[in-house]
Amino acid sequence: MRMGVMRVVSASHYFHRIERDADGAWPVSLPSLDAATQAVTRERYRRIDRFVQLALLGAGTCVRDQMVRPDCGLYLASGIGPIGSNVQVQDAIQIDRKAPMPFSFVNTLGSSAAYHVAKDLGLAGEAVLVARAGGSFSAALRCAMTDIAEGVVTQVLIGAVEECILPADRQRALLRQGPEIAVAEGSHWVLLERGDAEGAAVPASALADATFDGYEARDAAELVSYVLARPFARFGFAGGLVVA
Repeated sequence: MRMGVMRVVSASHYFHRIERDADGAWPVSLPSLDAATQAVTRERYRRIDRFVQLALLGAGTCVRDQMVRPDCGLYLASGIGPIGSNVQVQDAIQIDRKAPMPFSFVNTLGSSAAYHVAKDLGLAGEAVLVARAGGSFSAALRCAMTDIAEGVVTQVLIGAVEECILPADRQRALLRQGPEIAVAEGSHWVLLERGDAEGAAVPASALADATFDGYEARDAAELVSYVLARPFARFGFAGGLVVA
């Protein structure tokens, strides 16, 4: 099925790569997102994990000052998922020999982030989580564009969220990642509507950005960075990515 070209209404991009300092040591903490998240959310959250916070930050920033339709479809993608809460739960069970805290247990499900985003934005349309290693954002984008082509929704909000844990060596060990894999966190979102023009195919090289080498959500980060530089971009799928 040929899917129509979509118009980019707005986009947002947050990316933070974990790197060693001059002495070869990993950082001991991640940047605080509290102030930035509170600036773009309706509710004041006290008990959310980092994965949910990244989703709220990215989605809220993307739709700020935009008209979001109540039936807007929400599509959240992740390759790694809420690794922080999952590690907390497993540590409680395997190391401390204790029952995990209910808060942490509930947040082991990536769908919790979709719930919080939909609730905060007042969305009444469908909410879909696409969780898979490699290309989760592209898969979510295809789901969203199929739904809008079929008339299931008239507007779609699509995001990729990746969380990381410290120390970085532990994440690499848990996920069996080699040194070529980036330890990074990010939240990348686009708000789309049906466009009114056809586009020309864009080669992957046009989107390539070495900044995101080894990053799980590289496809999302590169696409969102591309469209942020082109506020009136349109894109879709027709045997490949189409950008106008």
